Amino acid sequence: MRDVLDRLERWAADGTPVAVATVVATERSAPRDPGAVLAVSEGGDVAGSVTGGCVEPAVYGEAREVLAGGEPRLKTYGIADEEAFEVGLPCGGTVHIFVDRLDPELVGPIAEAVREERPIALEMRITGEHAGEKRLVGPDDRGPAAQLLARGETGIVADPDGQLFVSSFAPRPNMYVFGAVDHAAALATIGRFLGFRVTVCDARAKFVTPDRFPDVDELVVEWPDRFLAGAPVDERTAICVLTHDHKFDVPALKVALRTSAGYIGAMGSRRTNEDRAERLRAEGVGESELERIHAPIGLKIGSRSPEEVAVAIAAQIVQVLRSPKPQEALTR
Repeated sequence: MRDVLDRLERWAADGTPVAVATVVATERSAPRDPGAVLAVSEGGDVAGSVTGGCVEPAVYGEAREVLAGGEPRLKTYGIADEEAFEVGLPCGGTVHIFVDRLDPELVGPIAEAVREERPIALEMRITGEHAGEKRLVGPDDRGPAAQLLARGETGIVADPDGQLFVSSFAPRPNMYVFGAVDHAAALATIGRFLGFRVTVCDARAKFVTPDRFPDVDELVVEWPDRFLAGAPVDERTAICVLTHDHKFDVPALKVALRTSAGYIGAMGSRRTNEDRAERLRAEGVGESELERIHAPIGLKIGSRSPEEVAVAIAAQIVQVLRSPKPQEALTR
């Protein structure tokens, strides 16, 4: 829903009736993840997408029926379903889509929280007698919806009355880039494109300027380890050490390895990385901790320019953060 909030806000402010189709679950290959939304206004205007086009006409028809007074409904489109061949779901997966009218009273608080980067979730009942009931959930709430919000996850939870779909709007994950170099400027740009809140930090004030880094959320003049020791870090955080200078790298990586950061990468040649690893071992860092560091940073794609290196780093971050954790893999 995040990508259509501006349009939903305008429709809600104008008093325009709107139906919203939300992907609540997927199986196997599917074009969009849970939480993707297609909104249809009373006038027939459309915002967003639930499948990238393959079942959109059928979902649009369901939305029009809801706008005409129909009940909320949970629809399933899959390759094993005869209807799938008619609407065209060629990817071989299954999508479960809940269609209901938009509650305009909830749009403003969600949009405001997103702008202010405050965590909030929309809990929506999708089965049972009270399908369509909705409420907002904050970080201080208790229950499974708040637990999903705390992890920045979207999905279905069960309760005695049926199933609830929780759409989490967590603040942007943090990307910390250490080293005010050309590679950092390129990485900051692609990091924001990927939805990170990007901070560039370096102890050398003359390099940390808005002119050199126009695409960052925060510029910090500080030793990387000192800054990182007090910075918010969670499993969605990406830490990129681009200084390849041991007096910066080693202290910063020691602090990074004490955090729950989902991605830690360090720039440097193979020799530089081997030397840095020995220095970290001398500082008491264990082998299992060293394995968390992606060094040399980035996927091996033959990159040379700062922009190409940024693409390689960004691709590796996506790969690592999207990979299931060991405990998750056991349950799939």
